Amino acid sequence: MDRLEKVIQKMTEPPQAKEPLEKVIEKAKETVKETSTDSISYTQTKRHKIDPVLMRQRRVISLEKFGPESETFRLLRTKVLKQLRDNNWNSIGVTAPSQGAGKTMVAVNLAIAMAMEVNQTVLLVDLDLRRPQVQHYFDFEVKQGLQNCLLNDVPVADILVNPSIERLVILPGTGTMEGTSELLTGHKMREIVQEIKQRYQSRIIIFDLPPVLTSDDVLVSMDFFDSALMVVAEGESKPADISKSIQLLSGTNLLGTVLNKAEKMPEHIGQY
Repeated sequence: MDRLEKVIQKMTEPPQAKEPLEKVIEKAKETVKETSTDSISYTQTKRHKIDPVLMRQRRVISLEKFGPESETFRLLRTKVLKQLRDNNWNSIGVTAPSQGAGKTMVAVNLAIAMAMEVNQTVLLVDLDLRRPQVQHYFDFEVKQGLQNCLLNDVPVADILVNPSIERLVILPGTGTMEGTSELLTGHKMREIVQEIKQRYQSRIIIFDLPPVLTSDDVLVSMDFFDSALMVVAEGESKPADISKSIQLLSGTNLLGTVLNKAEKMPEHIGQY
């Protein structure tokens, strides 16, 4: 509504003495262009130019338009978005039973796949305060991250990074921390979550969470996200750990599990 009112105001204002009506109309068109959700201009957010070849080496393949590997994440995107929209949810946490399952890789690929849809923007939040890894996949250096927002009152807007992918913004982490559960339950963290969830109604927020069994960080942050995905690694994630993780996640809406490091591609992928 703000955008429409702004355009209408531009259209109905009397032209200045030396400014033709055609120029006034052209300015109104520029207002629409600048505020359109289909073409976002990142004037304040930091920009980072990604290297697609390097990202491919680090198993980020959602940017690719063809191929069975990227198709798996498009399929995952469609399934996740359907559940989010059916339930009027806008946030999801991605976790795993333990380290090494590939949860961050899945979170990054899912965020990119969602951003490639033109219906919403995506915010990827690195909430693994003990071991932030999101920046590794995009290959950028983090000077200030979420930890600085929590400890030094740095504004969230000063931390955000756009990795040259339209409709995708990253809230990175930096360094390693102790006493993370106390920070996650603090008033400042809740203020940050409320801010990023309410700023844009069409935004999907993906939280890259710590592993479930390594600390209580996931349990204390369950109020931050509407739903969750659990990533398990074939041949590595132990059945007992998976079962225990599912039990611990019973307090949230578990959408399902993602099998990573599978030896064989699912038979239905890439076939017609």
